[in-house]
Amino acid sequence: MGVAAATLALLFLVVVAFRNAQTDHHLDGQGPLASTGDPHHQEASAFDAVKGGPWTLGYQLCLFQGDQPAVIESVAPTKTVGDGFRFLGAQVRQFAPTRSHTPILSLDGYPPALPDTLHPAKGFSVTTPCSKNGLPPTYTELLIGFDRASTAGGGGWRGIDVTYATGGRRHVVTLGYDILICGSAVTDEPHLCGPAPSSLPSG
Repeated sequence: MGVAAATLALLFLVVVAFRNAQTDHHLDGQGPLASTGDPHHQEASAFDAVKGGPWTLGYQLCLFQGDQPAVIESVAPTKTVGDGFRFLGAQVRQFAPTRSHTPILSLDGYPPALPDTLHPAKGFSVTTPCSKNGLPPTYTELLIGFDRASTAGGGGWRGIDVTYATGGRRHVVTLGYDILICGSAVTDEPHLCGPAPSSLPSG
């Protein structure tokens, strides 16, 4: 009986360890960490490959399920298109929104000139709950630095994957945000980048 009990206990520990080692992939609003809370949300930001750069883009992060901190491990694209872009890094700021102190959509420059302390995204603990009505009293914002590359053609990120840990489990949330540099690699955003060169009228 003692050997059987010990074997069962060992198997239980192995199963728990295996379960905790697995990574749970989920969409926005379908796990602990979220942004809009809507798994169908899609939003794109596109920049001119000739003008400007670098840029900072801001996205809300919040706890959608549970109240245990979500510790960010990495920020990466869900997938990429083209190679005419550069990822400059990811930081996080946390602040109390006011009429004059608001979240950003995008800003010129990276790191951005903001009045708040900026923290490396890796290792940051998200503790602010998502708000169903307007901005929360404390806002947590993921800041992503992006720039054009010397390679022509544009391109960028199709979606943002944030890997994080909470409650002893690792998760990856896919956020429906595209970050793009306009060019021949980006042909499906005419409202942001204009018509593709091949479709421009001649003469």
